[in-house]
Amino acid sequence: MPYSETKNMPRKPRPAPGKHQKKLKNRAAWLTLALLTACGVIGFNRSQVDLAPYFTQLYPQAAHYKSSRQGAFAIENDSGIEVGYITTSTSNGFGGPMKVAVSVDTVGQLIGIEVIEHRETSSWYQRIQNSKLRDQLLSKGYQDPMALGLDIDGITGATYTARAITKAVKEATLEIAEVELGYDTSPYLPQKRLKLGLPEISLALLFVIATVGIAKVPGRHKKTLKWLIMILGMIFVGFVYNHPLTLVDVNKLIMGYWPGVYNQLYWYLLIFGIILIFLVSGKNTYCRYICPFGAAQECVGLIGKARSLKPGSLTRVFSWTQRIMVLLAIMLALVYRNPSMSSYEVYGTLFNLLGTNFEVFFLGFVLLTALFIKRPWCNYLCPIPVIERYARFIHQQLVQLFKPRSSKEKQRVMASTEYSYNGKE
Repeated sequence: MPYSETKNMPRKPRPAPGKHQKKLKNRAAWLTLALLTACGVIGFNRSQVDLAPYFTQLYPQAAHYKSSRQGAFAIENDSGIEVGYITTSTSNGFGGPMKVAVSVDTVGQLIGIEVIEHRETSSWYQRIQNSKLRDQLLSKGYQDPMALGLDIDGITGATYTARAITKAVKEATLEIAEVELGYDTSPYLPQKRLKLGLPEISLALLFVIATVGIAKVPGRHKKTLKWLIMILGMIFVGFVYNHPLTLVDVNKLIMGYWPGVYNQLYWYLLIFGIILIFLVSGKNTYCRYICPFGAAQECVGLIGKARSLKPGSLTRVFSWTQRIMVLLAIMLALVYRNPSMSSYEVYGTLFNLLGTNFEVFFLGFVLLTALFIKRPWCNYLCPIPVIERYARFIHQQLVQLFKPRSSKEKQRVMASTEYSYNGKE
């Protein structure tokens, strides 16, 4: 065929550049779901702790140990006389369930306390080990109150952990007193009261202002209100209450390690407030306005007049690296059933003023980068935007499955799955 004829022949249209990327992302999303499910099954099957190695630590003078009622163990002396009992109880700390073993004598007095399983961040748990919490609890009996902050000294920076240990010790001691010793423990049962304080009220108000206020305020005042919310979030959620949203919180939600609502109402307001606003409005209000570390980066960016990176090959590499990091972190947490094991956020070092040399160095690097690049942590390292995009993908699949949409609506949903935290409204 002559060249002139082949030149004029119609060519097959090339696929749109974004079509391949879309297929790749969809396949990666379903592969992610399969990997996380497999890791969850593996972790569930290996999460068992043997109590026997802790017997001698709980009661060193004992000659024998034997099984007793409801999973407890009786402690015997050389004459075969029961001199105490050992049992365990579980309560939720910051990173997930904490399993505590206690030994109690025959009059209901505590003899030994050992934390046999925990999922707390090592730096926070170190504060517990360096405190006098254990010594204070060992002076108590089943009839004694053990309220943290009243009967037991609180521990700054490890309140959730200390509260979980105290609660578990109290429950285990009461169980031995009732089941093994036959005492009436009803007068000493702790009362369940919903703890609604300034942290919970402050967080709820920030959600309301960020959701309703931004939507209702005139356009010329939106930027002012945005900065007001960010500064308040940085002060209260970050420095004062020191409980921003972290990968630990997400892992706890996934694993079912939900804390008691009476003691940790803040956690429920944070998690389900974000989810509710996301489902109703389709927006991630927390990351845009309330996240304290996002506000810190914005403040630093004002000094250096930071700008967003232009989309290109480099930003795509950053984006996929971010996804892989988050996937590996959650997989690690699922396999070892430890929500705090894979947390890599650096803002705890800023707001808690506690961290390793590497964490301090990395925090400094991020803040230095924030002078020139707008929100570098949020856009290229933080796990929360990745989880948000994945949630949007799952939501989109469910919508397409149960409620078919027009082509224009589908395009709008797809366009909303990508968001760059560049400060634009």
